[in-house]
Amino acid sequence: MRFIRPVILLLLSLSFLSSFSQSDKVKIKLSVFDGYSRRALAGVNIIDPKISETFATDASGFAEHLIYQHDTLFVFFPGYKTIQVSVTDSVGKSEYALFIFLSPFAIGLHDVVVKAPKTLEQIEAERKRLGITPKELERPEIQPFSSPISALYEVFSARAKEREKLKGQIQEDDRQKVFKELLTYYNEKKITDLPEKNFDDFIKFCNLPLDYLKNHSDYEIMKTITTDYKKYIRLSGLEK
Repeated sequence: MRFIRPVILLLLSLSFLSSFSQSDKVKIKLSVFDGYSRRALAGVNIIDPKISETFATDASGFAEHLIYQHDTLFVFFPGYKTIQVSVTDSVGKSEYALFIFLSPFAIGLHDVVVKAPKTLEQIEAERKRLGITPKELERPEIQPFSSPISALYEVFSARAKEREKLKGQIQEDDRQKVFKELLTYYNEKKITDLPEKNFDDFIKFCNLPLDYLKNHSDYEIMKTITTDYKKYIRLSGLEK
């Protein structure tokens, strides 16, 4: 008999923790659109790095998922700025609806809204911020000597890999965004004359790493890009 009471208490505790865990969750319903054309975006990845889960929007730009009420989500789609969404104000709700409008890196001539090109000083400020990712994606500090198992888990776990993957995606998004802003600036100043439709292909051709764009001077970057530009237009048949 003396063992029955502890067992009952343990079962009650587990039941309480389970119900508490469920009550701490919310069904999130997201609708994702292009920020300029307002069209629905299918295949947008919504990533929850805390629990290492990823889900995507359907053909109508809609997705729903069960998450914890204090989670921070990252919304990623190629060609658009990655954003983070906090759902802390969903506390006390069983369902939570969000309408998200993503900003594309480049805007074609068919779009109504056209942004003015940034100054070289504004682009330089963005270059200096390259490589910086949200603090939510930083690896937690674990002392390997005091907790070797936790340290190994952090290195090899799916959660850690998902977090590092997302960091890489954000850094690559930022690198391409800055590169395109430089190309737009060079075109405006008549330094180059590269069609916007060739920006992505030219960026791949140059293959300039993030560290180069971040740490070199405006003159060094311009010299490298214009040298590659002359090679590119000759090889691609754009030379006039």
